[in-house]
Amino acid sequence: MKLGKIYKGVSVDEFHVKREGGSFTVRFEFSSSNESVRATLFGVRDPENLCEILNADRLWVEKEENSQAGFGVYTLGVSHEYFTEIVFDALS
Repeated sequence: MKLGKIYKGVSVDEFHVKREGGSFTVRFEFSSSNESVRATLFGVRDPENLCEILNADRLWVEKEENSQAGFGVYTLGVSHEYFTEIVFDALS
């Protein structure tokens, strides 16, 4: 998954969540415009909105350049009927 790129017409094919101490690692694979994309989000602290990824029509990742916090450096934007943000520490 590339920073700043908006993936449209998303269809999530695989979705895995693993608890790692006080946070979660989320791995998922999706198709967008005949492109297969894999992403791993490390350090997700709030799992409440993770299922929104499964319904996504559009996905994108942004990096907070001026983050003062020790966590939540990245944001995954999820859009379908409404907009959801998922904050996490690192992307692979």
